[in-house]
Amino acid sequence: MKLTPNSIILPTSYCPSILYFKYLTSYQYTYIEAYEYYKRHSMRNRARILGVNGKILLTVPIVRKSYSKTRIKNIKIANNKWQKKHINSIKSAYGSSPFFIHYFDGIEKIINNHYTFLMDLNTEMVNFFLEIMKISLNIKYSNKYIKQYSSEFIDQRDQMSCELKYNFNDYHQVFNNNFTPNMSILDLIFNLGPNAKEYIYSITTN
Repeated sequence: MKLTPNSIILPTSYCPSILYFKYLTSYQYTYIEAYEYYKRHSMRNRARILGVNGKILLTVPIVRKSYSKTRIKNIKIANNKWQKKHINSIKSAYGSSPFFIHYFDGIEKIINNHYTFLMDLNTEMVNFFLEIMKISLNIKYSNKYIKQYSSEFIDQRDQMSCELKYNFNDYHQVFNNNFTPNMSILDLIFNLGPNAKEYIYSITTN
């Protein structure tokens, strides 16, 4: 993998945050890390959505045998009927949102596809969101693990929770009187629909 200036490397992510898509669209070259070891308690297999009682964490279960010594590209999804739980949670959270009817079927189809590997599921999800927002990107995947990149490259593999550095404009959220920024991209597309792309580009740094 030969990185060039104005490049960013990101972790793989399941239904990523809004900020993740801000990063995707802010650099000329985007790479997804495929050779790191799996890291617990990260958004690589999680998504945060908003329900009637606040934040809901959706987790894609993984096969746990030796996962700490397994490259992320080889992490397998555990088959324990997580799909139904995620689908029902998304329905409950966003069933009354303005654009639910336009996008839910596509998301449900991906969740129900029974992927073997987590990265395949994540890639399909990200591509779906980019397609419905009409964002065209040339995303590549790392072909080896590099612990530390030179300073001219943006490494966001372990720094995806820095939303305090950014200004997120308020938008209407179904179950929220006090705006909660940087939820899963699911929250944005179900509430803003075609305006989701414009919103992403409107995010600025403090």
